[in-house]
Amino acid sequence: MGTWIKETDRAIYLMDGGGYIALVAKQPSPSNSKEQVANITPLKAWFARPDKPRSMTVSVGTGAPEPNPIGQPPSDTKIEPNGQLKVISDTYFKLSSKPSNELPADQKVFVKAGSIFTISGYSDVGNYHWLIELTEPSIGNGITTAWYVFTPDIRLGTDAVLTVTYDTYFKLEPKPSSELPNSAKVFVSQNTQFKLAAFMPAAADHTQVELADTGLGANNTRLWYVYNPHFKAETDGGTGSDHQGMQIRVVNDSYFTLQPQPANQLPAQQKVWVTKGSIFDIQYYTDVSETYWRIELVKPELGNVANTSWYINTRDTKLISNIILRTTSDTTFKLEPKPSSELPDFAKVSVRRDSQFQLIFHLPASGNHSLIELADTTLGSNEKTTWYAYNPHISIQGQRQLLATTSDTFFKTSTASSSSLPDDQKVFVPRNTIFAVSSYAQPAQNHVRVSFKGVYLGTQNRNTWYCYLPDVYLVGTEIGNNPNDNNGGGTVTPGDRGIPLQFPGFTGTYYSNDPIFWKTQYNEKGYFTWGDALHVDAATGNYRQPTGSDVIYGIQRIATAMEDIRKRYGNVPIQINSWYRDPKTNAEVGGASQSRHLLGDAVDFVVPGVHPYNVYADLDAWWGSRGGLASSSLFTHID
Repeated sequence: MGTWIKETDRAIYLMDGGGYIALVAKQPSPSNSKEQVANITPLKAWFARPDKPRSMTVSVGTGAPEPNPIGQPPSDTKIEPNGQLKVISDTYFKLSSKPSNELPADQKVFVKAGSIFTISGYSDVGNYHWLIELTEPSIGNGITTAWYVFTPDIRLGTDAVLTVTYDTYFKLEPKPSSELPNSAKVFVSQNTQFKLAAFMPAAADHTQVELADTGLGANNTRLWYVYNPHFKAETDGGTGSDHQGMQIRVVNDSYFTLQPQPANQLPAQQKVWVTKGSIFDIQYYTDVSETYWRIELVKPELGNVANTSWYINTRDTKLISNIILRTTSDTTFKLEPKPSSELPDFAKVSVRRDSQFQLIFHLPASGNHSLIELADTTLGSNEKTTWYAYNPHISIQGQRQLLATTSDTFFKTSTASSSSLPDDQKVFVPRNTIFAVSSYAQPAQNHVRVSFKGVYLGTQNRNTWYCYLPDVYLVGTEIGNNPNDNNGGGTVTPGDRGIPLQFPGFTGTYYSNDPIFWKTQYNEKGYFTWGDALHVDAATGNYRQPTGSDVIYGIQRIATAMEDIRKRYGNVPIQINSWYRDPKTNAEVGGASQSRHLLGDAVDFVVPGVHPYNVYADLDAWWGSRGGLASSSLFTHID
């Protein structure tokens, strides 16, 4: 019989039997209240079908019920998690599925909204609860990894790309679109794609998705419900792999070798031929020279031996990246962050407007430049991959977190010294090795605990390790999601100590206009005040209440560094944009879930008359491995 078209008061439907396959919704006409408007573009696809519609019924104000979606088998749509559990509301992790108010304190742990955990698995135990298994006993008594969690308070992280397979609606509730007002749904056409940040299975064969890089509707909303039969999701970018870590693409027919030497100097058993276009999942790579990387494959898939370690020529292979740089003007990439007129020809290369490059990473640099490393090509007579680009001439989209080792080091299962740990609790990692990072905890005891993407190290194939801070650095990390935060404190009247403050864990009274240090390391009165750190509003008496004594110690730690920075710039009046944020404020201003601002030892600041990128470039070598340093175009961040 084929398909047919039905028009009702609300929509035009492509019908098959008694149900609809697709629909085009009607909207009120902006110019005539007696008319409705429908975007008929999707109808073109209807008439291109092999069973194209040959008949149509018309409803003329009958008020007849809207048709239901065609009867379809239960959807097998599946979105793969990336091993992260995201907490979206303040909640409790519990030792049973009972309500938290019925449990004693030793059977529950409070967890803040925005927290991210690495999990090895989960199971639905009913009553709106999951039983999750953390990869590390990171909360509570430091022993337990199994916890019950109330599902409305969590989502699963994902790196999936969602493709719409039928014209559909994204909705604010998991209901038929015909039951929702226009303000609670948005039409999305077939073949539209979205990158996802998180998801949760939902009622009535729907999935709640969190869009990663865009918003929809009048309020640019990122959380929507999608009908499962109307989309598919892939986590591999179409490469046919479920690997979540790094990948390389072979761009020229070449050899992978067992030694960092030209293939024509090696016997046949030490090399393997690889064809152009091949893609390989890798755990990590080590930069051993200007010409060679040593890569570690996820599985042995080359040659006649069970070998996963190979040397590759970087001119023949490129790292696949989701960070895209586009040039917005004709520009010059340079070997130094200087005006191109000051550089010789070999130190610069012309790049035309609308050129596009994949990046391994990018960092702020002086003179309003960015230091970039190209992932998919080389430029210039010396075929360089590392260049400086002038920021007003480029646009960079995408985010990747990488960890690089700056020295030979050990990754460990604890912060203990490597010499005291048995071999099965540590793994040797050479310098200049690069890993993709899934998540990381706040540094403690001069270590940072990192969960890697697609990396399986040691005899137990672990992906979470403690790394010694002086031996590693992180690139590509966000600096608090560019939060919309500012310090609203007013001017200080001489002789006025400001409003009284009480700090948890401390006796006595402090005052907002008092310096954090009455005497600095330079034997001078401190410049930065408790009002700066706690965002005191002198007019209302409001300030950000520290959650514990550790916040006060954090403020003091970073205040010492801020006094150093002020001295470095000739005692200029440094502007504080953001210092301490209590959890509520951090969520309101869009701060990162693991922001150091929550601990008081992070500051976003501006040095008058100096571009933030220049401040970053100046402080980078000085600050070194003592903590984090980053920059936006508006401020510098230190922690």
